Amino acid sequence: MKPSIMLLTIFLPIFVFNFVHADAPSSRPDSHAPIGVMGEHGHKTREVMLSYRFMAMDMQGLQSGTTALEAADVLKDFMTVPTQMDMKMHSLGAMFAPHGKITLMVMANYQQRHMEMEGSHDHATGHHAHPVGTHEMTSSGLGDVKLESLLTLWKTDHLNFIGNIGMSLPTGSIEQTGMDRNILPYPMQLGSGSVEGRSGITFFGYYGNWSYGSQLRGTFPLHTNSNKYQHGNSVNATAWGARKLSDWLSFGGRLLLSHSGQITGSHPDLNTNMSPSHRPDFRGGTRLDVAISSNLMGPAGKPLAGQRIAVEFTLPIYQNLTGTQLKNRWRLTLGWQYAFRL
Repeated sequence: MKPSIMLLTIFLPIFVFNFVHADAPSSRPDSHAPIGVMGEHGHKTREVMLSYRFMAMDMQGLQSGTTALEAADVLKDFMTVPTQMDMKMHSLGAMFAPHGKITLMVMANYQQRHMEMEGSHDHATGHHAHPVGTHEMTSSGLGDVKLESLLTLWKTDHLNFIGNIGMSLPTGSIEQTGMDRNILPYPMQLGSGSVEGRSGITFFGYYGNWSYGSQLRGTFPLHTNSNKYQHGNSVNATAWGARKLSDWLSFGGRLLLSHSGQITGSHPDLNTNMSPSHRPDFRGGTRLDVAISSNLMGPAGKPLAGQRIAVEFTLPIYQNLTGTQLKNRWRLTLGWQYAFRL
């Protein structure tokens, strides 16, 4: 499936909806996008929103391109292979609108990464063609901090058009090591090590008890990091729809198309014969995911009034990976949001 065709499939329904009449929202549970979408709404002057997100992701099984691979076959070319990886991330965010058309956003996160390897043991010479044991590695710490401005470019009672522009600061470590003090592979590092530019556009609208939106975002590393490599550019396109079931509950779904490039350069201390995860050219690829989500809004007059609790569960339906990598199995995102006026 070509990325251009998938982009058209995602965005065409949104442009069609933009030309039909829609009802204005009034403190409805789907007035925010699914919790996995970032920076899709602005705020009124002097309004603040605090948020917390928890994300868990699981990766398992080897794949190159769209072909599944067995660990024993990959071990013919490498000394070790990854077999499973999971990541947990806690994110804190804050948004503030100094002006009705400008909203500022900051987000920081704490990550926990865990990877299991097969065939990890010392060899005097040569490789092997069968798994001979397991080895685990972990890393944890702060990730990269993201700063962003949301600019309301066009707004009606039923439709918002927002421009996103910002940057990512390299606060996440790229010096994570294992128990043997050797540098961990690229997927186990907590940040990119580079200042990154971030930009995007977002549509968000309403039609009766339905809401819908689409977003296109890109992340572009601006320089080679201190370890002599640079992550590839990434582009994400998503479209969603949600149904308001009551004044406090909505249910929705979305499609997410993502593409990221290979790493350029390489870490001087990573042996590319050790594992596919040590190969800078075995990074990136194209994925199409489907997600289901729900937003719960605290009813007026109740203890949780004005607060939103959200959940989203994501599954991949297409993965085309650059080189041998672990494939995604699922991702779960839970979130809490609270907006108030200063």
